[in-house]
Amino acid sequence: MSETEQTIKVRVEYTKTGMSRYIAHLDNIDIMTKALRRLKLPYVVSQGFHIRPELSFAPPLPLGHASLCEYFVMTLTHPINPEKIKKQLSEQLPIGMEVTKVIQPWIEKKAANIGERVTYKLYFTNNEVAETTLKWISNPQTTFEGNHKGKTKTYSIGKAIQTAQINKENDEYVITAVFEQGMEGVPSVSKIITALSEYLGDKRETLRLIERVALVEL
Repeated sequence: MSETEQTIKVRVEYTKTGMSRYIAHLDNIDIMTKALRRLKLPYVVSQGFHIRPELSFAPPLPLGHASLCEYFVMTLTHPINPEKIKKQLSEQLPIGMEVTKVIQPWIEKKAANIGERVTYKLYFTNNEVAETTLKWISNPQTTFEGNHKGKTKTYSIGKAIQTAQINKENDEYVITAVFEQGMEGVPSVSKIITALSEYLGDKRETLRLIERVALVEL
């Protein structure tokens, strides 16, 4: 069935915590697709040889990163019960993946998406390393090398970093940083975090957890 005025878009928001943060992006898509099939939801399917539900996912989450704000958007042929689907879909997912919200209908922005604003939390067991990291990611002049289409490219943090601050939570030192990505000349958060890991060297072991806590399309 093609998209018509009779279809409805629904956004499903979910977490990836604990061991589920080691589920790769393509495997994540497969898990969600199979779960939706088991629930027999009235989703619109893609055209072509391999028929699949029409799903649009959040930007890929790097392997090992946790997230409280993953999502996908699906197109349905008729409305569903959001609270019922929230519960039933959560029951179909691995431990650490839990549906937090089902938004129906989901009204997408008319303008083209120019990127995302992403909030991360970085949890450290050592204050000195946390302070070093804060200085590194807060400086727009910080440069690093990354891979781009098979070639090594030099990036600068530049406009990617919006704000960053450090707080102590229990016995850990937590940096909350807001980034923007998806725009020309701006490195992705995954590239920045990978470069940070290389910069810290052996001290990266004190970075206990990397967690995406908010994602907003610009």
